[in-house]
Amino acid sequence: MFVNTFTRRIVFNAFFLAILSFIYFSFFYDIYISDEIIISFAVHPFNICERFPDVWFLIKIAYIPVSFISSLICINILYSSFFTRKQIIKSSPISKTSDLYLKIYNETDKNLFIPEAGLYQNFLITGTIGSGKTSSVMYPFTRQLIEYNFDNHSKKLGMLILDVKGNYYTMVKKYATFYKRENDLIIIELRSVKSSTIPLINLI
Repeated sequence: MFVNTFTRRIVFNAFFLAILSFIYFSFFYDIYISDEIIISFAVHPFNICERFPDVWFLIKIAYIPVSFISSLICINILYSSFFTRKQIIKSSPISKTSDLYLKIYNETDKNLFIPEAGLYQNFLITGTIGSGKTSSVMYPFTRQLIEYNFDNHSKKLGMLILDVKGNYYTMVKKYATFYKRENDLIIIELRSVKSSTIPLINLI
């Protein structure tokens, strides 16, 4: 699975980098090789190529890595939006009467589960920005925990969620509404001078 995902990402990056490179070449080649770039500075326009040749040289040299890195970042964000975003609410992998565990979604036919004993341990979730850590792991785990025995008052789970990003609580509200646990949801917001919020979510 890792090899297939890695290969797909490489092909995706190479394809769009080739397209962007062609666009950059088409639009900026004439400017890049030009020896006359007039800068309109107040009432005294000047040719930067003649007046500041070293600066113009550094600009041209810096343009290549900056455009490459920025393009790579945008392409990977685009890749994540296409291939790593998961549907918000899926059919339940956990029966509401079953023992507590978490199912790990993957691209193979093999089901991976974390038993209840493993939920008392620590989890390490790593990945680059936009790789889908929240949407592919945190959201499905949160949904499953909210869903567990949601209609059994004595067995449904209580949770305390610290939302440092400030937008995670919106998904918790959606899950709580979907599983009819709105009355269990308590949101505490700490507002700063700029009115930004840091929600503290208590699901009782």
